[in-house]
Amino acid sequence: MKLAAKCCRALLGASAALLLAMPPAHAERFSFAAFGDLPYTDIERAELPQLIDAMRDAEVAFAVHVGDMKHGSTPCDDVTLQDFRDLLAGAPFPSLFVPGNNEWVDCERRSAGAFDPLERLDKLRSLYFAKAESLGTTPFSAVRQSDADFTHGAYQEHLRWQRGPVLFLTLNVPGSDNHYGSQREPSTEYRQRMSAVRDWLDAGFAEAQRKSLPAIVIFMHANPDFEAFAAGTPPRAYSELLYALRTAVLGFSGEVLLIHGDTHVMRVDRPLHDTNGETIERFRRAEVFGSPIPGWLEITVDTEAERLMRIRPRPLRDED
Repeated sequence: MKLAAKCCRALLGASAALLLAMPPAHAERFSFAAFGDLPYTDIERAELPQLIDAMRDAEVAFAVHVGDMKHGSTPCDDVTLQDFRDLLAGAPFPSLFVPGNNEWVDCERRSAGAFDPLERLDKLRSLYFAKAESLGTTPFSAVRQSDADFTHGAYQEHLRWQRGPVLFLTLNVPGSDNHYGSQREPSTEYRQRMSAVRDWLDAGFAEAQRKSLPAIVIFMHANPDFEAFAAGTPPRAYSELLYALRTAVLGFSGEVLLIHGDTHVMRVDRPLHDTNGETIERFRRAEVFGSPIPGWLEITVDTEAERLMRIRPRPLRDED
């Protein structure tokens, strides 16, 4: 009996040591990439494979292009839209796309081919969002708003997925004027899409709350002008988004990271204020590199680190 007890104690001690040596079952670490507002030139298009290679070498879990995959004066023809889609589809990791203004809102410009913006948006949906999954050679499944909420059945481009403890959302909120229009009242398209945007935002935060997730990451194209919002004069094209975003963030106990493009100024800051004018520390904004500087952001999620999400700028060249 004494021998059996000694063996039992030894076994328990070894098991305890093994458990202490193992990381917690919930521990997770991964990185993802964000880039956008390029390529605007043939040279930048030729450099894109180098960006993809850098992301591959960093072993990113996935990459998101936040819109404007061409210059505003480049034709919005099918060849251009298909070319970038083929690039993302051939990436050696899951890749996703968020529409920007240059590939649909501004396509009515004569220099861009004088296309109907809504027809171009439908073309983007058929090319990039035909399936409820990412692009890339190893795609993953994603929830489309068009499938999850039949009242917004057109919005295939609004995606949601989860990786580890983080919920990810994409929103079709393009730069320029968010297709608000030149009249005093917003365009019909704007009203319908922003209704879908608000509902998708609310649904995402509700999902994160239900699962007790500690973080949400939102991707969209537009810089909504947080500075003007803090000054009490939000742009009319982004006002309802900013109010909805602030309400959602204040009702959520975890971290929120908004990643966007549009103004081509790479930055990471905390520009969102509460109703008392105080900075909301749990909210961060990261704007990606944009033409003429090729680069990407590497965001690392580490459940064992002091900060859950760490953002690292990755310019293509050191001199950038």
